[in-house]
Amino acid sequence: MELYLTKHRDGTTREITSLAVSWTWSGDKASLSRQLDMEIAFLEGSDLPVPEVGDLVTMEDAGNRLFAGVVLRRTAGSEGTTLSATCFDYGFYLQKNDCTAKFTGASPEEITRSLCAGKGIPVASLPTTGISLRRKFSGVKINQAITTVWSLAAEKNGKQYAIRYTPAGLLVKERTVSAASLVLKAAGNLMDATTTEDATSVVNSVAIYDKNGNFLRRLGDAASQELVGVMEAHVTQNDHSDVTDQASRLLEEGKQQRTVTVHVLGDLALITGETVVVQEHKTGLEGIFWIDADVHTWKNHNYDTMLTLNCRNVAATASAGSEME
Repeated sequence: MELYLTKHRDGTTREITSLAVSWTWSGDKASLSRQLDMEIAFLEGSDLPVPEVGDLVTMEDAGNRLFAGVVLRRTAGSEGTTLSATCFDYGFYLQKNDCTAKFTGASPEEITRSLCAGKGIPVASLPTTGISLRRKFSGVKINQAITTVWSLAAEKNGKQYAIRYTPAGLLVKERTVSAASLVLKAAGNLMDATTTEDATSVVNSVAIYDKNGNFLRRLGDAASQELVGVMEAHVTQNDHSDVTDQASRLLEEGKQQRTVTVHVLGDLALITGETVVVQEHKTGLEGIFWIDADVHTWKNHNYDTMLTLNCRNVAATASAGSEME
């Protein structure tokens, strides 16, 4: 693995791998961008390359670029011999810029390309949906607008989508079980696993009202209500829309969560949105899991990965903007 620093002031590039005490490369499903945090040797007055805000840091594996991001935060102490720097890839700018736009009869992929083009953000690959949307956004973060249109697509076709930034640009792909899913075994690459069951975010009842506040109908999960009590969300249905799919999606996403945190030997294929097969017989933890977050760490010539896994295929969602009449 190699790290390179390109100075913003003069464009010169130097390898800094040997100066890095440690670094982490991470991402999660709630964010389009990935980040790299590093601790690097620092000696005031020397000619060692020093990351500064605005510089570019890239990470490569045998010439294959895995990350390219801008230094946006750094910390250095007066007595320390190292400094820390945090870099964000260009997906970060989709999170920091607003958009105001109207789309009539545009597909999620067309809307995504348009929003990215407005800020010069390249697009790597997008699925073809054939879905037509009428949506307007006013002062909405671009990443929220993009997540919204793919959430709407998911409501219409029942698919789940992973959205993340790559060195080639923004990537949207269907979240499906990969035939090449890595197998995590206790006797092999799986070092530790912790399971958490959480019912604090449950939604097991959805009441639907018209635009005047009149009750129309209610959908619910009786078994969940009996187990943990009623936790209800309300949605409004306009004259020319049916929010049944939205209500059903709220119930599906609001089921009790079971997440697993695993510590495994490092592997670059373990990226948010992909799947793994877990075989841990001692705790009975077995089956296909979705990666909701990943943290890859290089330190002291060791490489390991921490994963947050979900037994359910649940993508990040948003509901920014509003439907056009």
